[in-house]
Amino acid sequence: MKSDRMSAIREMDLHAAQAWPAAIVEERDGWLLRRTPGVSRRRSNSALTPINGAKSVEAVEEFYREHGVPVRVQVSPVECHPSLDAMLGERGYSVGGRTAVLTAAVEDVAADPQVPVEVEETPDTWVKVFTELDHHDDSEVVATSVISRISAPAAFLSVWEEGHPVGMGLVVGGSRWAGVFCMATAPEHRRRGVARSVLGAGARWAAGQRAERLYLQVERDNGVARRLYERAGFIYSHGYHFWTSP
Repeated sequence: MKSDRMSAIREMDLHAAQAWPAAIVEERDGWLLRRTPGVSRRRSNSALTPINGAKSVEAVEEFYREHGVPVRVQVSPVECHPSLDAMLGERGYSVGGRTAVLTAAVEDVAADPQVPVEVEETPDTWVKVFTELDHHDDSEVVATSVISRISAPAAFLSVWEEGHPVGMGLVVGGSRWAGVFCMATAPEHRRRGVARSVLGAGARWAAGQRAERLYLQVERDNGVARRLYERAGFIYSHGYHFWTSP
């Protein structure tokens, strides 16, 4: 990859790591090591690859042994680290969590919403929306251990019907990038413009923060979500995946 593209990818990776804060963060031998007790999500409990690649994983393995949990490595961008993939495979690690990172110019996504979207800049009331729509076993812990610790500027977005949340999203700003997280729509309200409206409102908020581009992360095989994001103006940037120790 060209150096300017690699620089942009690294900016996104670091922005995402800061936007979705882990409880414990350390740097060792170029690795960014993250641990969040009680949270099962990979990005909260994984080591981000050094910018110039990794010659060993000893520092990573030592860190996670100290915390008494399996070792997990986020390889990003996956297109640039075949030797690391081979090393981890030879050490008996298993691969999963294959993810596509998509990007878009803010102005390409900032369409007028089809349905009203509430935009809050603190998570105080939005955590209820998150726990109702997230549908993961660790949602309550994520709300207290991650969502409540997200630093401003951030936009907590929600769509309501008859007093109940039916759609949500989160946009975390930055000097150049704004990251889109936690996109979800209640099943019975899909294909009604809810997600597109949340994206549009989030993009308009990001424009007000002078962000130039948006990024989001979606499971590589989630064709429905990827088509939605592509229609909204997002294109593929790069991929990443996770390796977990035996």
